[in-house]
Amino acid sequence: MNADPNQRPTANELYEILGCWYEYYDNEKYGYKGKEVRIAFEEADKEIPNISALYEKDPDAIYTSRAFTFKNLSKPINSSFIVTTYLNEEDNEGCQDSQLVDLEISSSLKLKDDDVDN
Repeated sequence: MNADPNQRPTANELYEILGCWYEYYDNEKYGYKGKEVRIAFEEADKEIPNISALYEKDPDAIYTSRAFTFKNLSKPINSSFIVTTYLNEEDNEGCQDSQLVDLEISSSLKLKDDDVDN
């Protein structure tokens, strides 16, 4: 996951994408017929047991655990962009309650820090 919020989908975008997928599967919205999609999924589910996924272990091999190295990860950034973006009540309509609580706490902490600086 990218630490830059501009490179990640927002919660609202994810909600819209998942909602579209649900509508494709369940209803006849967006030009897709729900029954046809459901039948296609059910037929694909029937084929899963027929897919061969046999893996043989070499009895002479030695399997060793190794630590992961995360050298190429971007550095996480705690951005005030997230806090200031959702302070407007109109933007909060699509947020979950837990997100709003986090934003309220974050923004109140930011306000206290600003008071200390002044």
